Amino acid sequence: MRIASLLPLVSILGLAVVEACSAPPSYNRGECDPEALEPSPACRSDAGADADADAGGGSDEPDAAQATCSDGLGRCVPEPSSESAGDWPRTTMLLWYGPRELAPANCDEARKLGGYGDDVEFFEKYRRFAYLDAPPAACECSCPASEGSCTKLPETIEVRAGTCAENGAPALPFGGPAGWDGSCTSANALPAGADCGGEPCAQSVYASPLPGPTSEACPSITKPAAFTKTTDWRWIGLACEAKEREGRCETSTHRCMYDLPYPFLQCVALRGIHAKCPGNYDRYDPIYLYGEVPIDTRGCTTCECGGSPVGSGCIGNLRFYSDGACTVGANTVDVASFDEQCTNVFPPGRALGSKAITDLAYIPGLCLATGGEPTGAASEDFADAVTFCCLPPFEFAE
Repeated sequence: MRIASLLPLVSILGLAVVEACSAPPSYNRGECDPEALEPSPACRSDAGADADADAGGGSDEPDAAQATCSDGLGRCVPEPSSESAGDWPRTTMLLWYGPRELAPANCDEARKLGGYGDDVEFFEKYRRFAYLDAPPAACECSCPASEGSCTKLPETIEVRAGTCAENGAPALPFGGPAGWDGSCTSANALPAGADCGGEPCAQSVYASPLPGPTSEACPSITKPAAFTKTTDWRWIGLACEAKEREGRCETSTHRCMYDLPYPFLQCVALRGIHAKCPGNYDRYDPIYLYGEVPIDTRGCTTCECGGSPVGSGCIGNLRFYSDGACTVGANTVDVASFDEQCTNVFPPGRALGSKAITDLAYIPGLCLATGGEPTGAASEDFADAVTFCCLPPFEFAE
């Protein structure tokens, strides 16, 4: 429903309206002003009697027949004019229309607002909504981790005659033999007390980074995206019906109906979208309200997994021993493809008789996904719409 179509109705109800492109008008009640042109019911000491006097052409006393209905609890309302297009019902219902958080919970609560006892029953005829708030779906794509293998060893392993904190210390090779597969070897062993220029040779062991994965790939997968979506309605219309009151009206084209105070409206309603109201109910534009379940095509495009992984690598353990058979005085140092490694030898100058590199392992990387873009939209279901055509509130009726 166009917001512009609400402005005359909302203004006559004494509401402050702020027009916007995608939001309902604001709904703030003004200060009570008994001298206002259209004061609220709370500001009128005898709204029903004054309105009856006005309806009777300014006479001091209302017509007797009219008074039998308009006694402060009822109202004579016209039937839709005979030239109306569409099969409009003959009797009205009471419509509360506004922000959802301000609405009465049900028609029984509405009855109590009108001061009626339990002997009067109000039935819910329609519960419909306006101002749909349904943003695009929030899409999420996830891909399995990459797969790969690691088989290569550090290019350089050295024993240094200085701690890891010293730069430029003399170094001796400590790598394995040609074609070394990482198994235990005594190649480049260093005896205890080996001297390098007056300092113990074995003060730290350095290893260059492990080479990267030998082979790796991201699984090529196409799968639906996971998504969430929210749906809300900002305004609600609660339409309540009650049986026709026992009471007389001035003409046979009027009916005596129960009434409720502002901001309830006396309205006739017809399913569907109708651009034109009955002639005696056309002071304001029609109000269109919709079923709670919209037409919803929101979703996401599929997720595509593949390409090169990000953040993958290799790790392993460098183990060195005092003896030549990888059994005595073991020290273990983590090595990885992400950075070089250095560890101090304790005590300095101890024997470094053998070494091994074990536990080579592949660290999976992140496989990036493409796709997962929002699609579709949610909109009002016109097939489940109801058109309301309303009279001004009794307090403001001419």
